[in-house]
Amino acid sequence: MDMKKYALVMAGGKGERFWPWSRSSEPKQFLTLTGRRSLIQQTWDRLQKFFSPENIFVATGQSFVSLVHKHLPRLPENNILVEPVGRNTAPCIGLAALRLQKIDPQAIMLVLPADHLVTNKKVFQQCLEQCLRLAERGESLITIGIKPTRPETGYGYIEKREMPLNEKNGVYHIKQFVEKPDLEKAQEYLAKGNFYWNSGIFAWRTELILAKIQKYLPDLYHGLKEIEPFMGTPLEKEALEKLFPGLPSVSIDYGIMEKEKNILMVQGDFGWDDLGSWTSLAKQFREEGRDNVSKGQHLGIATKDCLVYAEDTLVATLGVSDLVIVQSNGVVLVCSMERAQQVKDLVGELKTKGLEQYL
Repeated sequence: MDMKKYALVMAGGKGERFWPWSRSSEPKQFLTLTGRRSLIQQTWDRLQKFFSPENIFVATGQSFVSLVHKHLPRLPENNILVEPVGRNTAPCIGLAALRLQKIDPQAIMLVLPADHLVTNKKVFQQCLEQCLRLAERGESLITIGIKPTRPETGYGYIEKREMPLNEKNGVYHIKQFVEKPDLEKAQEYLAKGNFYWNSGIFAWRTELILAKIQKYLPDLYHGLKEIEPFMGTPLEKEALEKLFPGLPSVSIDYGIMEKEKNILMVQGDFGWDDLGSWTSLAKQFREEGRDNVSKGQHLGIATKDCLVYAEDTLVATLGVSDLVIVQSNGVVLVCSMERAQQVKDLVGELKTKGLEQYL
């Protein structure tokens, strides 16, 4: 790939649904949930075919900068975009687009989360290549839609139009982006066959996404323009600390993708999961034919469909099923599989009760 193509890895998330293993000091993207490399390292590895280290940028919070250096030692120090506070994905992407515009006004930008799972690297890279080629034309916003394998309620969905732009290559115009559905609606989407999971992976020209931010999110655009003169200068950090917290907090999906009509979707089928909860991790391993998922020391008798993660002690189970049991950093979590998406509520309770030492 030539010099005008860049990747933005978004690595500022807190990973609260993976508490207590995911902590404020080391959230999900820096954990090794599968394989031998952390999730952010696996993301980095998948990008090497298309991007040199100089063309990869990572957006994260100030408290995670040292972790980014530790996990990605080849990433240039100046390629870390430090957000003083979390303001969701639209400000993050807009800020990165400004930085890339200063490097190359014709820059093409791939955007992807740091903490997703991909099991078929080759097919994933083929999809990325398609996205970058389409983005190079500069006319449309590009995304990857994942062919669903189950009626998942934890993901947003993309409805594609019936007539493909290119059926051979699996490229479609988008009809709409839709929010996370309830189970009945998710089953309906699966049956229809023209709904895909929203991967959160995008590609576009930086000038195009900034034009869309100006159109749909004018307050954000004006805030970014205030920051723009300081990007890439010694005053960048000071300007961000002063101005970035005042930007509106809005996701790129809600702010742009749900409103824009000219979006193309590349169909993806490469073993993707956003690993949004302990349940999603368990599903991945169960697809490999395992009844129980365990890491660390677990002794189970008459135990079925449980996920057990033990950091430094033995966890023994007897006559239980459909449980998530996690022991980490002085905390033990026990919850039903069906309530695993609500672990974030426990994190909220810890804050309310002043138990921040367990976060």
